[in-house]
Amino acid sequence: MRIEGEHVFNGSREDVWAMVRDPEVLATLVPGTTELTQLSESEYEGEINLRIGPISGSFSGRIFVEDELPPESCTLKAEGEGRAGFFKGSGTVHLTEQDDGTLMKYEGDIQIGGKLASIGQRLIDMTSKTMIRQGMKGLDAALEERKANVTDE
Repeated sequence: MRIEGEHVFNGSREDVWAMVRDPEVLATLVPGTTELTQLSESEYEGEINLRIGPISGSFSGRIFVEDELPPESCTLKAEGEGRAGFFKGSGTVHLTEQDDGTLMKYEGDIQIGGKLASIGQRLIDMTSKTMIRQGMKGLDAALEERKANVTDE
């Protein structure tokens, strides 16, 4: 499955980069994340509860950050598995300054298997787009909160 899109954030490229690399913020960006631990500068381990149509389950996995060029771009690789199946994917994230904000462009491929793969591509596409949209809103909120805290100091 191919995913791609873009989103404009109301914050500097450096702030967006810092938020995305913060494990506490990162854990809130993927709906259903119950745990996320930073193992090294470029590796995270976590658990997510996911529901797609009639299938739900818990998945354990890892995220690897590669080819990092702060605060411009990186490659993300993820893999995980659970009783309902498995996922494996990779993608790139690019941040560019745009007016008073930051444009994030992302693209990647995800492979799924097991019971998850039996659901149907259309439902999986809809769920992934909803999760991405929720994640972007979460990052928007985290950026606004950070800006408010800096202004209050």
